[in-house]
Formats: sequence, C-alpha cells, structure tokens
Amino acid sequence: MDAALLAALAEPNRLRIVELLNEAPRPVGEVATALGLRQPQATKHLQTLQRAGLVVMHPLGQRRIYALRREQLQALARWFDELGSAHPSEGTLDRYTKAIARERDLATRDPNAAVGRTLQFVRELRAPVRAVWAHWTSQTLVQQWWSPEHFIVTECEIDAVVGRRLQIVMAEGDGSRYLSRGRFLALAPYTYLRFELAQLAAACTPLLSAIHDLRLEDHGATTQLTLLIHVTAFSPAGTAALAGMEIAWEQQLGKLERILSTTNQTPDPQPNTSATT
Repeated sequence: MDAALLAALAEPNRLRIVELLNEAPRPVGEVATALGLRQPQATKHLQTLQRAGLVVMHPLGQRRIYALRREQLQALARWFDELGSAHPSEGTLDRYTKAIARERDLATRDPNAAVGRTLQFVRELRAPVRAVWAHWTSQTLVQQWWSPEHFIVTECEIDAVVGRRLQIVMAEGDGSRYLSRGRFLALAPYTYLRFELAQLAAACTPLLSAIHDLRLEDHGATTQLTLLIHVTAFSPAGTAALAGMEIAWEQQLGKLERILSTTNQTPDPQPNTSATT
C-alpha cells in the first residue's frame, strides 16, 4: 500500500473532504464552506489528495469540480480487508499459548504428569507405501518436511539401521536453533519404524524424550500412516516443547501429505538388509 495515500488521509480535514466527496462531487468553494476553511486552504488539501490519487479535478469553464477516484479507495478497502482477515497461524499461536499454560499447571501439581502420555496421528496419504517409507528414511527427503510451519531443517542425520543415530536440527527466522537426537530401535521396511527421540536444550540436556512408533499400511495407490508417540521422560524446562508437540506433528504431517500428493516420482532407497525388528 502506498504510504502517500495513507499520509494524505491521516490529516483530519482531508479525511473529511473525502467523506464530503463521497456524497457528491463539489467545487472548492463548497468544500471550503463545509469545513470552515479559507478557499486557499481547501485548495491545498484538495491538491494533496489529488497527488495521492484520491481525487480528480474536472475543469468546467471557470469552475473546478472535485470528485473521488474510487479505484484507490477500493484498493485501500481490499488492503484493510486483508489485514482484518485472521491468519491461520494466529489460531495456532493462541492454541499453543493455552497449551503451555495447561502444561505448566499440570507440571506444578505433578512433575511426572506428562510421562506415559501417548499421542496418535493417522493420515491416509496419496502415495504408495515405498514413497512414504522413503520420506522417513532418506535424509534429503526428511529435510523437506520434518519441521513445523515457519521452521526449516538446517541439519539432518538419518541412518535407518537399528542402533544408529537420528538427529534433526531446526531453525526459526531469528536464528534460534532446536536440536533433537535419538536412535532407531526397530524397523521392518515399508511397514514399521520405531525410534526414540529427545528434544535437547542448548547445553544438550534432555527436555523431553519419547518413543515414536510408525506403522504403514499398503493400500495400493495410498498408504495409511499411523504414528504413536509415547512420552518417556520430561523435564519442567521442556514445558514449551511438550505443549507444542501435538501442533508440531500435525503441521509436519500436513507438510508430508502435501509433498507426497504432488510428487510424481520418489527415490526408493533399498532397505538395509541388516535392519531387524
């Protein structure tokens, strides 16, 4: 939006002129009388509005009639409509704020209340099971989706072999970094994946640890994904991480779903035959 347009409307007399011209086009003398201004003052305000593209002057013989240019006002109205429409992330932020307050209250009453909690996510993905599996076991593909909205994965280490490490580093636009580290516990290619993952503080101390059980059901052109997350350890310092876990995984799986629905060909790495369940 043009700043000159907003500046022109910020002056009370010019705003009143716009309201007057909204009723009908008027000569400068009539505008001056209505506002109780001298005619040179009214002319100056009208010229400012004209430069901003809000009014147009029609010379009719010896008279000058001013009328609104509604295109600019319509553009301004659309801009305000956009500003007035809630962004989806605002609802998420409100939900996250309430979740943090709820978790803090629970932790105050029982520091171990979160331990043993289980979250479940089910998605019917429009992709064959091999493509879905690849997006959980390939570092390049995991990096595309394993982050909530407004985050990116900056580092990713995936070695889908039992006992091997899993590490994800995410970052926000302000440079804040978040490290999660764990290891693979069991896997059956294209069917089952089990891993433990801990969210770590800056000093690499655990904030929250959980076991993740991923099951895939092959439905031909689609795949049913079921993810169970079992909280196994929790530190009061990890309240924000715990509160955001459900939201984060909803957004991450949403990203995965969108990527798979628009991907025609997906790399299909051969499963490691040394993996065991």
